[in-house]
Parts: sequence; C-alpha cells; structure tokens
Amino acid sequence: MASEVPVAASPSSSTSSLYADDTAAGESVSERHPSLYYDDGTVVLSALTQHGFRQHFRVHKSILCRHSPVMADMFALPPLLVKGSSSHVAETYDGVVHVQMPDSAEDLESFLTMFYDPLGTAYKRFDPNTPVLVEGALKLTMKYECDTLRRRIIANLEVDWPQTLAQWDARRAEAVILRSEHSLQLTGKVDGRYLDDRLPEPASAIRIASDHGIPSILPAAFYQLALLSTDADWDAYRANPGKHLRFGARTARWRLLDKRDLMRLVHGQKLLAAHTRAIGTDIFGLRCQRSVKGCTKARNDCWKYFQENAPNSMDDPLDILHDCMRLDTLFTELPCAACTAEITIMAEKKRRELWRSLPAVFNLQ
Repeated sequence: MASEVPVAASPSSSTSSLYADDTAAGESVSERHPSLYYDDGTVVLSALTQHGFRQHFRVHKSILCRHSPVMADMFALPPLLVKGSSSHVAETYDGVVHVQMPDSAEDLESFLTMFYDPLGTAYKRFDPNTPVLVEGALKLTMKYECDTLRRRIIANLEVDWPQTLAQWDARRAEAVILRSEHSLQLTGKVDGRYLDDRLPEPASAIRIASDHGIPSILPAAFYQLALLSTDADWDAYRANPGKHLRFGARTARWRLLDKRDLMRLVHGQKLLAAHTRAIGTDIFGLRCQRSVKGCTKARNDCWKYFQENAPNSMDDPLDILHDCMRLDTLFTELPCAACTAEITIMAEKKRRELWRSLPAVFNLQ
C-alpha cells in the first residue's frame, strides 16, 4: 500500500494559525490542520471540532478516490457553480474545491492520517492508546467503504491482542521482561514511560472491538481485563502516577465499558475462579498411584505454595497452569518423576482447553 501513496508537498508552514473562514457563513473562526494541509492538495475537506471550530484538511482527490468508492462517486459529481457562471465553483477554500464533511474533525483526522501514514508509524506496537487513536478512522473506513484500510487497522489491533495460546505466551514473556526493566528504575519509568504506557489497555480494545465487529481480539482483551481491579482506573492513576504507576501497576479505561461488557466480565471472572480451584483438586489433589513415599505430600505442598506465595497469580489460571508445567524450576522437593510428568501433561491440556473456552467463559459466542 505504501507504493500507492504519492509523495505530497510539505504542509504549509502557517497551518497552525487561525483563519477567518469566508466559505462557511455563521462560523467566525476556523483553522488549518497542522499536518494534514498540503500545498499541492486538490481538495479541502472541513469538519467541526468538538470545540466548535471548523478545521480544514487540504488533501488529494486521487488518493481518496483510489481507496474509497464512496468518495470517488462523490467527487465524480460536478461541483456547484456560482449562479450565472459556467466555470466558477461556488464553494472554494484557498483556491480549491471545499467540501464540508458531516463527520467530526477528530474522526476525519484519524481517517485521513491512515492515507498519509501507509506504514502505520503513528501507531506503535503495544501502545495502550491505539484503540482510541484509530476509532475514528475505523468508523469512517466503514462509512466510506475503504476495505483495505479497515483490514489494515484490524490487523494492527490483532497484533496487540493474541488469537492463539502461543501468541499469548509470547506476549506474556515480553511483558515479564518489560516489568523487570521498569522495576530497576527508581522512578518506575523507562524512556519517560511507565510500564502501563508500554502494554495494551483492554477496556478500549473491548470497546472498539464490540462497536466495530472485531471479535478476534475480545477473548484476550477480556482475559487481561479480568486480572485487573476496578480500582485500577486509567485516569485516576494518572492523576497521581507516583502512587501506583511508579510500581508497575496496570490499569484500564473502565469508563468505556457498558453494562453488557461488565456482565460478561463478572461472568468470566467467576468461571476463571472455578478453573483455578479445579487446578487444586484435579492436578494437585490426587494421590500418587505408585504410592511413592512423600509424593502426595509434595503435591500438596506445591499447591500450598501457589496459594500462599503467589496470591496475584491465583486470579490467572493460565499463569498458574504455565507454572505447573515447569515445577522443576520452582521447587526442590518435587512429586515423583512419574507424577511430575503427569502434572505437566494435565496442565498443558487444561491450559489449551481454557484458552479455547474463553469465548464461552466471557459469553462472547
């Protein structure tokens, strides 16, 4: 897609200043977008910001028409001419055709950025703000039938939210490394960011996936959200970052969730707790079938360790089962070799089953 976008002229150096808008009666103040205003643009699109200003974007018809059949049809219509004239366009801005869009300026900015950022450099991997930044673009790609752009946005979101257990484990391993890096810093920051600023945020992912039909990222996002306390609020923790974020706290934008989301979350948390209890009974609660001396006690001691020394992970059955598969790295006194092997096999099986069942766990089906 990068090869399809022509090199555009640099935005006007005066684009950040405000202008009187001669084309929109009743609006006394307007502004040019600071970056999406190209001197060689062939059309100006404008829209109202949330603050009531009209913002102008000078872009290229050819780029818009190439990716949007809706816009191609719109620009194929002859422009409205000044009454009594056969050549003077009725509504222009800065010497080119001006189209007032019904969308918000914020959504339009997000949408147009996708055309002029073909490699997606504005959206970093694991950026917790990505769902918020691309929401407007995703909305307009559907409205204006930009299917290729929509698929690219969804692909970027899917990179952050695993669809397989192997992908989940890879992301988990990266998160462990990042947490270790931040724990070594007195301020809790690496490159000016807290740990929470370097990992995906689940509530905004759930919101955009639910609103725009992206079911592939919901299981992982709900599972991540289920591990967080409702007190760990994105906005509240950033009001006093030194109290929580400095120590590696994870947060969510809880305000973005609706009643249905919360009901799904509560349902999922109850079932995840049941899965955790089942680990104690189904894996560690069994007696050694070979009657090896001390084996059953060792199994009980392992489970006691998980309950007493790893309270945070007790909410995370996938993590507990992962540790069950590597008991030899955690304990010196192990069950017998045969039982240890059985525990590894059972844990791996239960982990796969739990991952596959996440859509049902959170009522996503």
